[in-house]
Amino acid sequence: MSRSLLASLFALSVPLAVSLGSLACDSGGDAKPADTKKDDAKQAERDPEPAQKVDKSNKLEWTWKTSDVSGAMPAGTTLTYKQSGKDGAGKDVDDDYQCIVKAASRADVGTVCNGVEHPSEDPGAREVATADWSRFSPFFSAERPELKLVERADLSVPAGTFDTVQAEITGFMGTHYTVWMIADKPGVYAKVHKHANVNNEEDQTDLVFELSSAP
Repeated sequence: MSRSLLASLFALSVPLAVSLGSLACDSGGDAKPADTKKDDAKQAERDPEPAQKVDKSNKLEWTWKTSDVSGAMPAGTTLTYKQSGKDGAGKDVDDDYQCIVKAASRADVGTVCNGVEHPSEDPGAREVATADWSRFSPFFSAERPELKLVERADLSVPAGTFDTVQAEITGFMGTHYTVWMIADKPGVYAKVHKHANVNNEEDQTDLVFELSSAP
């Protein structure tokens, strides 16, 4: 074979070898990242990112349901409040105020509330008041209540410090309470402010009840 023919064949073989070498290098370079991606995907399946937790502890909402209240208030349940302020006639009041569940059924609840050392002389104060269970406390009730939430905050009263939701409750007959419900104690208000009846211009009621003992 002539030298010129050998030179021509060598010239053709060098680019071909270079091309095949490049393909081999490219193929080997892609294999490792692909395997790495597969491994990363499998690891993600085994260890998924933790779901974001929503902190509802300070959410402003009425936390009691009717079933919660009725289940937490059997007959015999007794709450005692420190009572201060002025009664309907404008007379100073300083007494313990006790509220008792006298009867409880699946449908309704009967309660009695009165002063301890200075009980009301009104005969009606000694009678059992019966009402349907609701999402509100059976004590300090209002007829056809309307609710307005105000704020959620810790509140300290003689019975302790509680996570409370402050709300305004107004009734069809002019009743008006500012209440601080204990978020995790269905039916129990930590504090109640009883305002004058909006339908009675002569009513001077301005009473505050602070929980001093509870079951």
